[in-house]
Amino acid sequence: MTEELDPWALAASLGIVCVVFVVFIGVAASFGWGEELVPLISSIYIGFDSTVVGILIGAVWAFVDGVIGGALIAALYNFFKDLSS
Repeated sequence: MTEELDPWALAASLGIVCVVFVVFIGVAASFGWGEELVPLISSIYIGFDSTVVGILIGAVWAFVDGVIGGALIAALYNFFKDLSS
């Protein structure tokens, strides 16, 4: 009775959520809030910084990361859902 997840819909959605998070942290850090998170995120997303260019680079990385993660989550969900049927 349960439906399968659409991997591309979940991938795009998670990619957008990751972009919003990274952009929010970058903009907040440029105003002095959450500056401690910038080195942590830049250790994962190379080039991320609280500058305009750094935020754009981080947004691209975050979108790619979110798309891959979302597609994997949906694929695994669908795989295990089929096993339990």
